Amino acid sequence: MSAVTSSDSQRTTRPTGHVRPTNERAVLALKAIHESRWSDAQKHIAAIPESPLGEYAWKMYLAGLLAGERDEFPKSETALLAAASAAFVVGFADEKSVAADALRFGAAVLEKLGFALRRQERLDAYHAHLAAYRLREEHGSFDEQWETAMSLAVDCTVARRDDEAQRWCRAAIGLAGETSDQPFAKQAQSWGRLAAALTSLGRHEEAVTSARTAREFWRKHDRSAVTAARADLDLAGVLMKHAESVYETDCAQAKKLLNEALAFLATAADELPPFGPEAVADVRRCTEQTDFARRLLDSL
Repeated sequence: MSAVTSSDSQRTTRPTGHVRPTNERAVLALKAIHESRWSDAQKHIAAIPESPLGEYAWKMYLAGLLAGERDEFPKSETALLAAASAAFVVGFADEKSVAADALRFGAAVLEKLGFALRRQERLDAYHAHLAAYRLREEHGSFDEQWETAMSLAVDCTVARRDDEAQRWCRAAIGLAGETSDQPFAKQAQSWGRLAAALTSLGRHEEAVTSARTAREFWRKHDRSAVTAARADLDLAGVLMKHAESVYETDCAQAKKLLNEALAFLATAADELPPFGPEAVADVRRCTEQTDFARRLLDSL
């Protein structure tokens, strides 16, 4: 697995953020997609020319995004493959140098292609994301590298390759600190996913430490947001998994872990309801976990 090197950190020419279109129609199409205005998006995409090839790449990329938003993943895959091909032709067409911007855009296309493949339960999603990551190491921002490292962690989790998943999570953690957009939130997401991977591996003490770190970063990001309350719920779940793992061998430790989990669940139970419909599923999960933790504690 690739990692961030000292030379990467010292580069002064590394771009920031994510790739953005310059064509007005593409800008309008992207905005319409983000706002779920499908017919407007389709209209703007249709108005993007198919020549030169760089414009065609954006046209097909946006068509792929639109199809993906509408859960038409085979259609999304086809459009994104066309966009990637066009981007790479532009990127490598010059005999003397590569067009870094075109290759950076091609990596963005591969990132979305990997998502479309994963939604079709295709294991080659990992390979699309790995190609995107390698391109982003050379031509992308730290935000983009972090995004793809997290995608690779998810791919490995889906494929039940938990050891690889935790390694990609650690790569994402290293990258998150270098990002320009909401670095605390990115740290929190990375540590939270690492906690899940470590739990699957049975490394419960490390998982608890990771979940605590995720909680700290969510509170640094915005302690008044629903994500901060969810972090208490997530940490409680990891503590309960640890308690279950020592239930038959260390009764005192299990009790300690369950009592701590119940304390975090109580906090979550107070903080989640004010978020209304956004937190309905979280409130339900909190109630279920509280009931289970109490029953487990009573049985000790």
